[in-house]
Amino acid sequence: MKTFFWFVVIFLLLLTFSGEPPLKPYRDKVVDYAVSLIPTEWQSDSQALASIQRELKDYSKSLGLRQQEFLAAAAENKDSVLRFRQNYCINRDFNPILFGEPLQRSCAIIEKYYDRLSGN
Repeated sequence: MKTFFWFVVIFLLLLTFSGEPPLKPYRDKVVDYAVSLIPTEWQSDSQALASIQRELKDYSKSLGLRQQEFLAAAAENKDSVLRFRQNYCINRDFNPILFGEPLQRSCAIIEKYYDRLSGN
């Protein structure tokens, strides 16, 4: 019982301090894996939206400032993500700020979580 208690304490400490850069990528992978184990019908829109926001933010770090701002605005809420997907991923409207490989990668990130986001 004592071993289990210390395991829980250490696990909670790791979760508490895992937002820091050295542990954050590993925590995100564990959280994404745990969420993927949950049946789709049990998952909420907010979980999918949080995953989209996190992945777009991580990806946008390699892009320019205007592209980062555009992706942050596109991932602001569920409606903006769905609108972005419809306009730029489905309709393929021209976007002077985000085009080519960054747009394709952003669309791939959104498509990855679209089923959970749309509730289909």
